[in-house]
Amino acid sequence: MSVNQLSEDAFYNLIDDLNSKGTTVVAPVRNEVGMVQYEKVTSSKDNFAFDEVIGRYSPKDAFFPQHETVLRYREGENGVEVKAEEPEINDTVLLGIRPCDAAAMISLNKVFTWDYIDNLFTERRKKAVIISIACNEADESCYCTSVGFAPDGKEGSDLLFSKIKGGGYLAEALTDEGETFIANNSTCFSKKDKSVELEPIAEVTDLGVNIEHIKRWLDKKENFEHKVWDDLAAKCVGCGGCTFVCPTCHCFDLVDEPYGDQGKRVKNWDGCQFDHFTLHASGHNPREHQPQRWRNRFHCKFKIYPDRFEKKGCVGCGRCIRVCPVNLDITEAMIEITAMES
Repeated sequence: MSVNQLSEDAFYNLIDDLNSKGTTVVAPVRNEVGMVQYEKVTSSKDNFAFDEVIGRYSPKDAFFPQHETVLRYREGENGVEVKAEEPEINDTVLLGIRPCDAAAMISLNKVFTWDYIDNLFTERRKKAVIISIACNEADESCYCTSVGFAPDGKEGSDLLFSKIKGGGYLAEALTDEGETFIANNSTCFSKKDKSVELEPIAEVTDLGVNIEHIKRWLDKKENFEHKVWDDLAAKCVGCGGCTFVCPTCHCFDLVDEPYGDQGKRVKNWDGCQFDHFTLHASGHNPREHQPQRWRNRFHCKFKIYPDRFEKKGCVGCGRCIRVCPVNLDITEAMIEITAMES
């Protein structure tokens, strides 16, 4: 695969060029209250935040929207007519996401193509190019290296941009789609300068955890009701913030919204931390207490995902730590369980 580079000006010209072609560009921007999120951008003059450690929310919304219509129905003379929703899906570029978020896209793809092909998700992914930017900074919540990833990791990206000292980016194509993207936007790219020097990659603290040990401990049935879950998660308030910002969380609910003789079925994000998530029609709830719900999320990350999808359910982005209102830290559980199994 090729390695090219582009100047600072060419980088922002690329954004304008893509918009002029009708391509949807999603990038990290700082909103009016100072929060960094991934949003559709329309100009190189938008309030970008490419140097921020990571956005508050993940970019999964580009493929898995928080709210979307799945089908519409109408009562007619010959019964109920049902029509699947076929939204117009535009060519999209995810520009400037972090390598951990790019890796999470592979995990999400496994979910939405596992026992059923979710066409809405897969068609969006097919029409998207993922361009990640290697991390030059990390904060105390980052732990990607502890779960097998890296601040300059390549998994899930079509192109990896690395910041050049003095300005601009080195652009490494990682897939055929990445090569095609460079060819289609060749005026913005130039051949790699042999003397180019990159900014140093971020140093991420190694937690000293062992993912294999964690998985082995979770596999033991006697640990399912271990008192550690009460000890670790007693303060969880069930707000669901961790699931909504997580790039690999994928739970959703299907709801019919009728109006008159017609209606639509919509897919909305849901979360295993909500008290009603597993509530049965009978009133029974198999995960009645909050530590049980937090235990389920931990199992999903380090046992269910590996068992079912052969992928990791955690990419070490640290968003769940940053957003938690009671400072519940998943890495504390990882460290404690590693110690119990060592």
